[in-house]
Amino acid sequence: MAPGQCLIRNILIQGEQQLVGTALHSLGMCYHLQHKFAQAQTCYERALKIEGRVMGVGHPEYASTMYLLAKVLSVQGKRRGAESLTEESIRILEEAGLGESPTCIQRMRYLSTELIKSKRFTEAEIWQRKILHTLELSKGWDSLHTAHAAEVLSLTLQALEKFKESEELLERSLATKKKVLPEGHFLLAVTLVHLARLSLHKIASDLKNANSNVATYYLSRAQQHSNDSIRITEAILNSSTDQNKLESTSTTDGEKIAATAILLQALDVVGLTDIMAKHVLAPGVQDYRSIEDALHKCISLYSEPDTRRFVTKAVRQDYLRCLRVLIETVDFTQQTTELQDLLGEARKIIEELGGESNRK
Repeated sequence: MAPGQCLIRNILIQGEQQLVGTALHSLGMCYHLQHKFAQAQTCYERALKIEGRVMGVGHPEYASTMYLLAKVLSVQGKRRGAESLTEESIRILEEAGLGESPTCIQRMRYLSTELIKSKRFTEAEIWQRKILHTLELSKGWDSLHTAHAAEVLSLTLQALEKFKESEELLERSLATKKKVLPEGHFLLAVTLVHLARLSLHKIASDLKNANSNVATYYLSRAQQHSNDSIRITEAILNSSTDQNKLESTSTTDGEKIAATAILLQALDVVGLTDIMAKHVLAPGVQDYRSIEDALHKCISLYSEPDTRRFVTKAVRQDYLRCLRVLIETVDFTQQTTELQDLLGEARKIIEELGGESNRK
């Protein structure tokens, strides 16, 4: 066979192999979407061999198949193999000059999330710092992407009890959000809840040696941040739907569902703040009005038709958890007649929602 014919034949064979690789990649995705993970794994592994041979192991498409294989391994409990493949897919993108691309950052986020699930916070911190550094360089601090990355890292630092840096990152994230978002946006309420929880973490980390004045300061901060979050989210929930808006009803509902979820977190913090106050403050210093108000607000979410559909469906579990925390908190307070009435209503709601769950 002439050299020219050999060259053409090899090109055709490579083209056929690439088509087979692409077909296997696509078939793997179909199985993946159908939750047929073993079949998806087989397709991705076969596609990876072909792509490595035809495209080369440094090609972004090869890295893409590798990442998908990592995800199906992860859902099958093969976490170590999944982590190695994800790291390798990130390395390939970085060496191809795509280290700052959204695709690469998304994979780093996925890897850090998997590490968090395994309680490997120190390793997750390394990747989250890398994400934040990349976004700082590419987008700067006037970016919600950077603010979000800082917030995610902050929560990991809290788990590692690095409270000072965690607080600095949250404060910086809040400053960015205030700068780029309209006043009263629900994302501001998210950061405020994180700051409120951080104040409680600071007290809990050294509860035995907690100074009364220091504890009062952090309890006050937790209460202020949670109150601000409640104010923002309630304003969103109380806002009427403008029929002239171009946004669809689903978008409005999405915003209100998010606001409801954040409001429940803020009310949950109120309950935790009250519990913490019982441990560190003298009985005469405690104020039970906040917990009474929080329980009333939580009950109202179920009583009001506009929000009832959210707490019985989209954020049902969050709602039940919050209500139980508040009930438990009130159980240990000096109960007024009004508090006793609220407790009765709250327990009735839990029974009703439990009954609905059984019927489903």
